Amino acid sequence: MAAANAPDYDRLTRLLAGVELAPSPAEAQGILCGLLALHLPDPLERWHAQLLAASVERHCDAHDHGHSHADDHAHAHAHAHVEAEAEAEAEAEAEERRAALEQLAGWTQSAIDPPSVSFDLFLPPDDWPLHQRAIAVLDWVRGLLFGLVLGGLEPELLLGQAGEVFDDLVELTRMDLEAVAEEDDDEDEQALTEIVEFLRVAAMLIREDRAKALIEERDRQAVETGLH
Repeated sequence: MAAANAPDYDRLTRLLAGVELAPSPAEAQGILCGLLALHLPDPLERWHAQLLAASVERHCDAHDHGHSHADDHAHAHAHAHVEAEAEAEAEAEAEERRAALEQLAGWTQSAIDPPSVSFDLFLPPDDWPLHQRAIAVLDWVRGLLFGLVLGGLEPELLLGQAGEVFDDLVELTRMDLEAVAEEDDDEDEQALTEIVEFLRVAAMLIREDRAKALIEERDRQAVETGLH
């Protein structure tokens, strides 16, 4: 089966501005990667529940001072028409948003599932200013941590390298973006590239740790069941 394609970052930015959580596309993928790392039975359902929980409401205020009864009737009819158009527009945008998120989910899952040992973070294209790309990387880290917590991860259960990288992820959320150059800078560019590579490894380490924990738990339950 052909690998899924990533959605357009700018387009998804616009679409996600219309939901209550209003995450950046990078943060949205980070949340999904956090849920996928835990090998939950329903990661996509939880992800959609968070991102599509409530759309930003659109209001059409009516001012009807000084109108006759006929004017009121005409105004009410026009107002209802405007509301119907706004509702149809909102529904179309919601459907477009869901389709784009499903595309992002398919692209992410096809990259993160075995036998893959790495995957691409969903970040702005390279022609974006360095400072904005750094903000997106920070959004991704926060999204990953949010997804892990949302999925019920108990950080103290992470062992070895997985526990260490989790602490490093938390530390990254304190990254000082003021120190990142507004203009492209070779040193900052290299530092950002190294952080992105670390994030790839960190997410996969946590995913592998949780997979081993699940296997160990199943084996333990099988032994206990056999003893009864």
